[in-house]
Amino acid sequence: MHIRRRAMLAAPAVLLPGRAWGQEWPSRPIRIVSTFEPGGAADQLARGIAALMGPHLGQTVLVENRTGASGNIGTDSVARSTDGHTVLLASTGPMIYHQVLFRSLSYDAQRQLRPIGFVAHSPNIFATRSDSGWTTIGDVVAAARARPDELTYGSAGIGTTQHLVGEMLQAMAGIRMTHIPYRGGAPALQDMLGGRLSLLVTTGSGASTVREGRLNAVGVTGATRIPVLPNVPTMVEQGFPGFVATAWYGLVAPASMPDAAVQRLNEALRLALTNEDFVARMRDQTLQVQATTIDEFARFMDAEREKWVPVTRNFTGSM
Repeated sequence: MHIRRRAMLAAPAVLLPGRAWGQEWPSRPIRIVSTFEPGGAADQLARGIAALMGPHLGQTVLVENRTGASGNIGTDSVARSTDGHTVLLASTGPMIYHQVLFRSLSYDAQRQLRPIGFVAHSPNIFATRSDSGWTTIGDVVAAARARPDELTYGSAGIGTTQHLVGEMLQAMAGIRMTHIPYRGGAPALQDMLGGRLSLLVTTGSGASTVREGRLNAVGVTGATRIPVLPNVPTMVEQGFPGFVATAWYGLVAPASMPDAAVQRLNEALRLALTNEDFVARMRDQTLQVQATTIDEFARFMDAEREKWVPVTRNFTGSM
């Protein structure tokens, strides 16, 4: 996934009331709601941009972790927020395909949330225990075919990108595994290390464990290999054409947030994403940082809906 970079363009507010409002904002600390557990790669991403955006905005930027329901609880809280100082570290599921996956979702992402800017994306990683004897995704597929429904795969929760990636593997390989959802990537990783899972679908949070030798990475779902795991082939390289699925993160605001505030947040975010130390730290977590304009991020999310919504509809019968 690549978003075409543009020069940093900012369309100024036209109306005087908006201009005055923008000059007064922010009038208090800004809160970024993260739907991810503390300590993981996504949480580090949120806290990193919060620390870097604060000086550009002249206010402290805080991170609040609101986990649960595959990100829907935190997303709903921001969709309903009216304080003008609360935003969301958004991700693929709650913003794109949860409207299809969950029958009684309490928010409408397209109607109640507006884009601020893209932040980063990361491929998913298929991993097995180092003592499993499986070193390629082909080994996992062969074992699953020999033992239908016996192998388990863990994800960060129902409706996460990792969940859908596991469903994609089963559909494309013609195998059946049992999905074990967790409340975040950390407990899934612990159960994997404890021998309670056959396969783990993880993002960058599992890369360090692979480098330590405690897990085998048997495939990555990006379009190319990732620098921190250069010897791990992509799914496409291993005979799964079109199997490219990345997890992504961006900032979004309640639809009621005025244009001037959203523009200031976008400018502060893009400045934050030029910090070389931060970019390097995120790269170590397999997160590729990328800045966009508001419009570029909006178009990207439209393209993601076109990609993922049909896929989700195909899988909902088996979930």
